[in-house]
Amino acid sequence: MIVTALLELGTGGELAVVGIAVVPTIAFTVAGVAVIAAGARAATRLAADRSPPAWVPPLPSTGSLALWAFVVVCLHGVVTGNSFGGAVGIDGSGTIDWPFLMNPSQGLGIQKGVMPALVGTVWIVLGAVVFAVPLAVGAAVFLTEYAENSRFTQAVDIATNGLWSTPSIVFGLFGLAFLVPRFGDSPSIFVTQLVLGFMLLPLVLITSREAMKSVPDEYRDASAALGVSKWDTIKSVVIPASMPGVITGAILGVGRIAGETAPLLLVLNGPNFPNASPRILAGFTVDVGLRPPFLHVANPALLERASALPYQLYAVITAGVGAEESFGWGTTLVLLGVVLAFYAMGIASRRYFRSKLHQ
Repeated sequence: MIVTALLELGTGGELAVVGIAVVPTIAFTVAGVAVIAAGARAATRLAADRSPPAWVPPLPSTGSLALWAFVVVCLHGVVTGNSFGGAVGIDGSGTIDWPFLMNPSQGLGIQKGVMPALVGTVWIVLGAVVFAVPLAVGAAVFLTEYAENSRFTQAVDIATNGLWSTPSIVFGLFGLAFLVPRFGDSPSIFVTQLVLGFMLLPLVLITSREAMKSVPDEYRDASAALGVSKWDTIKSVVIPASMPGVITGAILGVGRIAGETAPLLLVLNGPNFPNASPRILAGFTVDVGLRPPFLHVANPALLERASALPYQLYAVITAGVGAEESFGWGTTLVLLGVVLAFYAMGIASRRYFRSKLHQ
């Protein structure tokens, strides 16, 4: 697989046998075998609690195979300009390739891409995670380590369970009624991040509390016996031991908020087919003054409308244009890839913290 990719890199052309691209075929085959092997290993452990068969490679090897397959396919697309399905672009068969990911939209019936919507999706999900996870972990620490079991904690349990089961359109109406008038009086990326953060908050809070409750009391007692303060014990023992559970809750929540459409119709409400990506990083401005507040940080780009993959997909479906069906399927595949990418980052973080616990 790697050898054929290097041959393509050296020749600048595509290797094909009987009209079939060699590199993508091998890469997808290797990735499929890696996934099947990983599933067989996990199923064997769960079902029989014994070592998997000899033909199943260890999990690090399966992950490495899948990673190398992805890298090789990317290299193949960059070198040859071709994808697994054929030429670059979106044709009548719905073939997806790099311009589809990197180009901006230009409207229905015109060659276009999903880059602005892709960037918008990443920003609103990252903003929601940054807003919700620290707040949920802090609330879980208070409720688990400081607050006594009382009617207040019972009310919080009922409220968090109710919020997690609340329809997403209710969160969108809340953002439209209470957040939009207070942040520029217009739908924006920042309001969308807050709304999705409120949707993510209950699940992360629930999983964080359960993870902290599962930390053995012996850890706390041993830390107190050494003269360590309660806050230092929480910071150095409880939170690190519960991080895998916290990240699990964040992973599950991201899977929900990344595909939400109803709140975006109310609090994002950007162009259906934008021709430019939101410039969040370039939009930050810092002013230093002699009077309080001495440092003023602003970002007008966060208060602008934008698009996202679910929002753009909804626009394509409701347009009723049959010729755009391939574009809708392509957008769906990209959205699935974004969610899987967030899953992969979360799972890698969880494995890292679990490995730290066993050191």
